Parts: sequence; C-alpha cells; structure tokens
Amino acid sequence: METGPSRPAHLRQVNARGLLRLLREHNPCSKADLVRLSGLSAPTVSSAVAHLESLGLIENLGEGESSGGRPPGLLRFHAEHGYVAGADIGGTRLRMILADLNGKVLTQWSTLLTEKQRTPKAVCSLMHEGLKVMCQEESTSLKKVLHLTAGAPGITNVDSGIVLSAPNLKDWDDVPLRTMIEKEMGIPALVENDTNLAAVGEHWRGSATGVEDFIFVALGTGVGAGIFLRGRLHHGANWSAGEIGYTRAEGCSRHPLQVHSPGQLERSIGGVGIEKEWMRLLGRSRRANESALTKLRASEIFDLAVDGDRAAAEVVHYAAQILANCIVDLALALDPEVVILGGGVGAHAELCRATEKLLQQNEFACPRVRSSSLGTQAQLHGAISLSLSATENRLLA
Repeated sequence: METGPSRPAHLRQVNARGLLRLLREHNPCSKADLVRLSGLSAPTVSSAVAHLESLGLIENLGEGESSGGRPPGLLRFHAEHGYVAGADIGGTRLRMILADLNGKVLTQWSTLLTEKQRTPKAVCSLMHEGLKVMCQEESTSLKKVLHLTAGAPGITNVDSGIVLSAPNLKDWDDVPLRTMIEKEMGIPALVENDTNLAAVGEHWRGSATGVEDFIFVALGTGVGAGIFLRGRLHHGANWSAGEIGYTRAEGCSRHPLQVHSPGQLERSIGGVGIEKEWMRLLGRSRRANESALTKLRASEIFDLAVDGDRAAAEVVHYAAQILANCIVDLALALDPEVVILGGGVGAHAELCRATEKLLQQNEFACPRVRSSSLGTQAQLHGAISLSLSATENRLLA
C-alpha cells in the first residue's frame, strides 16, 4: 500500500486501487483478509469496499466457511465488469482475442488478409469487425470493451502510437495506428511492436514468468527480439531496440541499413533463408528433383532433422550456428538470464537444443535457452496483459 502525506480524495483512490489488486490476487476473500493483507484499518477497508461495490467491481458472495466464530462474508472481484481485447497484425493474417478483467481468454477471431485489406485503414476496419463478432459470441456489448492493444510487425513508437515502419506490410510508414483504432472503435488503445508483445506474454504467463532479465527471439517470416531488463521492456532511444534482423550475418559485409529491406540476419535464418539453404543442400546431394522435399517449410525441415535426415540436420546446424553467434553478441551487451526462442520457426525444439549446445561451449555469455511455451499465442497474451495494466486506473474513475 502507498503511504505518505496526501489529499484525502487521492488517499481514498490509492487505498481502493491497492485493495482491488489484493482482491484480484486473493480472489475470493473476506474484508478481514483484506485488513490483514493490506495493513489498513477495518473502517478504511469497509469504506473502500463499499466504494468498489458501488462501481460494480466487487460482488458479495455471501458467507464463507466458519473457523469457529461468525462466518466471514466473502468478496469476489467482478471480472465481467468489462473486457479487454488484443490484436496481432501479421503480414497475411489478423488475429484477435477477448478476455475478462482477470485475463481469462473468452474467445478468439482471425481472418486472412487479402492484398487490398493490408492497408492501415482496411486493417482497422477489420479489427472493428472482429471485435464486434467476438462480443456477439460472448453476448456482451462493444461498450463494455475497455481497452485494446494491437501488435504491429515493425518499429513502433509506443508513446505516440505511430508505426514508424513495417517492412512486411504495404504502405505502413508513419502510420498513426493508435489514433486510427480509437477513432474507428471509440475505445482507448495502445500500439506495440509484435515481438515486444510476445515477450510481455511470456513474462506474464509463459516461459519467462518470474525472470527479470531475458530476451525473446522470434524467428518466422521475420526475425526480431523483445528485450526485458529489470522486469521492463527496453525500447531504446529510437524504438528500434531488438531489431536484430538487421544484425550482420557471418561472412557478409555490413551495408547501410534500410527499413524497407530485410536485414542480413533475417535473410539468413528467417523462414525464407532456411528454406533457401535447404534447397542448396538438396541440389548438392542431387535430391532437388524430389518435389515433396522442395516444398517443405522451415519447421518441416527441422522435423525431418529429428527423423534423422542428414541434410536437414545440416540446415539445423546452419541456423543454430548463426543464431548462437547473435545470442552471444546480445549476451555480451545485456547479460540476460534466459533467451526464449519463439515464432513459427524459432520455437522448434530441435533448433532450441542445437543452439543451446553451441552456447554451452562458452565459459560465459551462455544464457539458458528455452522454447516459447505460448507459441503463436504469445503476442495475444502480451496484448491482454498490457490492456489490463492500462485499464486498472480507469476502473476507479
């Protein structure tokens, strides 16, 4: 609980916020429990609880079990008082999620993006449509959605809500996405880089739970990283922290960086780069005429390595070697406790195993490597987490 001199109205707000957090953490509980947990007096707790009840944030569940005296009255946080939503804007698909105020996922919605639907205006319109569909499925009103967080695949200024550049989307330069979402839907919004959202998701309820210093590395169509330092996302001075897809790949000379072109690391171990290396090895082994093999995607090539295919194992080693070198550079600068590999390609267990084996050859700069436990849902869970945080103050307004 916050302490120190304060105006009475502000102090009541602080107490109510603190008690609401405690109730959400120890849901359900009694007023006596809140007195014990908060250190506040019984009259102060009773006053704050009455205020929270008047706002519709607390429900009285009746009497609980007696421990010998009068049965305590149990209180429950009313998680259905409102809802929060998340959106993940990909190069080919828009995915959305709806959750209650406890973060419980209620429903999801997704759609493939046609060429015409990839513009910022069209994506915002589709987002509105998806939100309405999810609300209808839950028999609730759009007015009860209190906040939405959207993830964009590019450099994003979180303060202004502007997507500065998204190379895998068309005409996404200096897009005021937050303003567009709020105007389209009439809902407060937050916009964040999609890989950063995935890192938030893993920290909230995934492989990085309880870890204060870690890096989430996403390998899929693109390559990027979400950096957590001392329990907080690190964005950098110009919002480009974690854009490791532009890192120099071994054997390549450094060229000027261009936001509309994929970087060297992304070209090397993004999905397309891995598939290109696979085709090179097939040609060398005279298996390039086997049509089934030429159509394999990166994760399927890794599956083949698990089954003992020698060329596929070479591809895994190729990707792991480049990835391990990148992780060492990150570890020398940031010293993370854990590196989490995610994305459609990066989360593959075989790549994780091979990368960690290479890192273990070092005496230092060898963080533990884990696969993402949330998979492709990491961004959406991160969006819900940020929306819940953004909503907390508004609940007591």
